[in-house]
Amino acid sequence: MSESIGAVRRKVETAPAERTASSQRPSSFARLRRRPPLIAHLSAFALMIMIPALLFSAFLIVRFSQQQGEIASAQVKDTAEILSDTIDRELSTMITMARVLASSPAIDGGDMTDFVERTTSALAMSNADALLIDPALRIVADTRGGESDPAVTGKDVAAEEAVFRTRAPFVSDVFRSGQSGDFVFHVAVPVTRGDRVLYVLSLTRPARDLGSFVADRNLPDTWSAVVTDRSGHRVVAALATGGRARQSGAVAFDNPSADHALGEMAAQPLIEANYTSALSGWTTSVAVPDAVIGQPIMRSWSLLAIVCLALIAFSVAMAMFFGRRLLLAPIHSLAKQADAIGKGRPAHPVATRIAEIGDVSRVLAQASRERREAEDQSRFLMREMTHRAKNQYALIAAIARRAAKESANTGEFLDTLSEALSSLARSADLLAGRGWESVTMSDLVLAQLKAFGAADAEQFETSGPEVQLNPTAAQTLGLALHELATNAAKYGALSVPDGYVRIEWSLDDRFALSWREIGGPPVKVPKRSGFGSLVVQKMTARGLNGEVDMTFAPTGVEWRLRCPPETVLVH
Repeated sequence: MSESIGAVRRKVETAPAERTASSQRPSSFARLRRRPPLIAHLSAFALMIMIPALLFSAFLIVRFSQQQGEIASAQVKDTAEILSDTIDRELSTMITMARVLASSPAIDGGDMTDFVERTTSALAMSNADALLIDPALRIVADTRGGESDPAVTGKDVAAEEAVFRTRAPFVSDVFRSGQSGDFVFHVAVPVTRGDRVLYVLSLTRPARDLGSFVADRNLPDTWSAVVTDRSGHRVVAALATGGRARQSGAVAFDNPSADHALGEMAAQPLIEANYTSALSGWTTSVAVPDAVIGQPIMRSWSLLAIVCLALIAFSVAMAMFFGRRLLLAPIHSLAKQADAIGKGRPAHPVATRIAEIGDVSRVLAQASRERREAEDQSRFLMREMTHRAKNQYALIAAIARRAAKESANTGEFLDTLSEALSSLARSADLLAGRGWESVTMSDLVLAQLKAFGAADAEQFETSGPEVQLNPTAAQTLGLALHELATNAAKYGALSVPDGYVRIEWSLDDRFALSWREIGGPPVKVPKRSGFGSLVVQKMTARGLNGEVDMTFAPTGVEWRLRCPPETVLVH
């Protein structure tokens, strides 16, 4: 390329001065020499292309940092819940064991020596002791052996009193045992016979035993966990090193926290999470230094810097290489054109063909057409959804106005409106599953009567042809069926075991639907026409352009609807 430009320059500079007066002025190539070289333009172009990519990469790193923080918080929270569940499973095992021991026949026979022997044998592998305590809080059986107090005192009594009071298992707080000096806790269950609580069986176990269950968990290094009871006392504390959690004795018994186990690292910002067990009321706290989570982020920034430098160098090199390849032929043509101008011959325009541009254009045109089609489809669906939503809102507003007008007070209005909306929701769910096109009459009846025991064939009899209802008819008939069933459940055939309802429909020149209650209590004509009567008579007739006949016969309510088929069928 430089040789071609040099040849053109020499030809321009050596042109005879006497050809034209303009030949004495600086040529265009002479002016071009004072401009930046092509390499500088290509390099600047490559950098301009790279800058948005680099900024976007930095944005991704920031987003990655935020996501890492969110993921770390979720992991800490999940770990706290997992550790709590692990301890809860052991406490549940102790409660189950205590319930099994509480059912011992030796207690019924009053043979406490036999009970102690059996219980001691059963607890041999669990490092737990058992106490059988009567309502006066006296110890009637003790597996600890040796001399012991005949009565439960101090903090020992909290679990037993709670069980006598609530008749439910109870997990105590941690306290120092007066006999062994260890920190222990109680799991107490009631010993019931019939409706009486004869005793409380209390299993006592050292709190340090629970540390083995925490230590079984695999945790990343520098993660710490502390389990505290309801009074804020330490149950167990652990610090993860080498990928395993190990018990830590450096955490205070009173008012401990997870950062105590971290030592000097606790001065750093921490990510913490707490989870309280519903079984024991104990709280599991997990903490990890924020710097541990930030290490991958710093590595990402370093990697980004290295990759950026490599990409800049690579992009500049590739831009120069392909730029020369793409511009070589046009510059040669330009050199020939300049030579022709220098010799006074006609100069033809420089033409270039780049097939890739045509390929990209065709692809973009195809993508544009597909996008327009997708946008047209989206607009159509939005219009359809808006239309259906407006219909729903109008129907709900009409129901609310009618319910407010027919209700005697606010409570009755809210109950009426809630029931009506529930009925509409069931019809809407049924229609939504079929694309809001149609629903069969049998499916509508089943959906609306499901809340009233529609699965019980003894209280519902249905018969009729397969009729596809349009959305308006489905909601109108669904609301009417719901009101009829509600009335029958309160006052009619569905309020007694022997009553049942017969629902029949037919389709010929008219659509007919009948509801007949049989076997119910004697029917009385209501003194006041409420919202339900308005729905099953006036609103149904007006909504379907039909006729509704409702008879309060002594044998049961009879309701009939006749309307034109076009008001109920799918068009």
